[in-house]
Amino acid sequence: MQDRNHIVSKLFWLILSLFLLLLGFLFQSVYFVYAIYVFLIVFLISDFLNRLWLKVVDCDRMVGPLVINEGQEVEVNVFVHNKFWLPVPWLYIEDITPPGAECIGAYARFLILMPDEMVTLSYRLRFPRRGYHKVGPLMLETGDFFGFQRRFRTDNKQEYVTVLPTVVYIKSFQVSTRRPHGPVRVSHKIYEDPTRIYGIREYVPGDPIKSIHWKVSAKAGKLQVKTYEPATVLGATLVLDMFEDNYLPQTREERMELAITTVSSIAYLLFLSGEPVGLVTNGLDASDTAKYNRERETSLDRDELINKLIEEIHPEHICPLMVPTRRSPLQLQKILENLARIIPSKHVNMTYLLQMMAPRIPRDNALVLVVPQVSDDLAEIIENMKARGFIINIFIIKDDNAYQEAIIKLGKLEISMFHIQHEQDLFYIAPQKIGV
Repeated sequence: MQDRNHIVSKLFWLILSLFLLLLGFLFQSVYFVYAIYVFLIVFLISDFLNRLWLKVVDCDRMVGPLVINEGQEVEVNVFVHNKFWLPVPWLYIEDITPPGAECIGAYARFLILMPDEMVTLSYRLRFPRRGYHKVGPLMLETGDFFGFQRRFRTDNKQEYVTVLPTVVYIKSFQVSTRRPHGPVRVSHKIYEDPTRIYGIREYVPGDPIKSIHWKVSAKAGKLQVKTYEPATVLGATLVLDMFEDNYLPQTREERMELAITTVSSIAYLLFLSGEPVGLVTNGLDASDTAKYNRERETSLDRDELINKLIEEIHPEHICPLMVPTRRSPLQLQKILENLARIIPSKHVNMTYLLQMMAPRIPRDNALVLVVPQVSDDLAEIIENMKARGFIINIFIIKDDNAYQEAIIKLGKLEISMFHIQHEQDLFYIAPQKIGV
């Protein structure tokens, strides 16, 4: 729209100049005609130089580190280079910084670039909260000597900084047992551990041949088989509800951030304990639409250009975000980076998420649900999964009414539930109440 207005304005001045030039010829005013000629020449030269100066300036940037914790800083260096053999008489550069980040140093500067000169713009950014933050691109502004025209252009490069979520230390957390520490025998005998012999008994038809204890059988004169302790259920699959409509608008952001902190803290403790841990969520990944390189934008209006730069396109896919449950040195980093990039979703609710992902969730790990509420449909799904052998723990995020309703709906299942109202509540989780 602004470009169209500019074209109309240029046509207006050109038509007016030609009209005045015609009047000068009619009245045979030499000086008036000369003045119109000078004006037209200056106007055309200014327009040409404005376009040229923006084209001959090249930009590059370095940002690091790209993965940080909350409160840490990153160093940003922007390089501006005049590739032309003529100077650029004036150039204003401004780097677009992410909202909420604290800028330390100057992120904007007025320059006069000599031929083949390179200037560096350096500053630091401090990020107080988790997220996937875009740094850049650079906006350039220049114009003619006389102030007739100003033009704006953006660079085609930008970087994204991943700020990991808060991790609260949990004193002790054992998702698979009532005891706070150590391996235990589980109540649901899903698998047997062949490395842990529990005793000897007589052979009965149907016992596998590999379980026969041949030495004891020879001494006893009849077949004896080894019995094993059931395999311990270790670790957990963390399920985070980021369905936007499940959170009230006035407290949505606060509760979602608390839910993410809860998941990251549990994942951190399980990882330190050497237990497998995984993540499933209906949230969306902000990196799906990240543009590391973009087309250069040009405009004649600063506000219009900035609106284009800060405008984000949210992903529209419905594929759940998942980190498979496993024990790996990189598992915690993967989970935290996914939690850093996560944004709310409007497509997949928690009920559909569990129905869709249940076949891919290992049953020999506990299932930890971090949700804002337990709807009737979700309660039904939880009951079905409980009947199929899942060990389930539920964390309700900052809603006393939802917590009381969940207790009523799921009380008969003897599922452990926790009400997290503040980050400090995570520290005081009672281990003897977790697991069944």
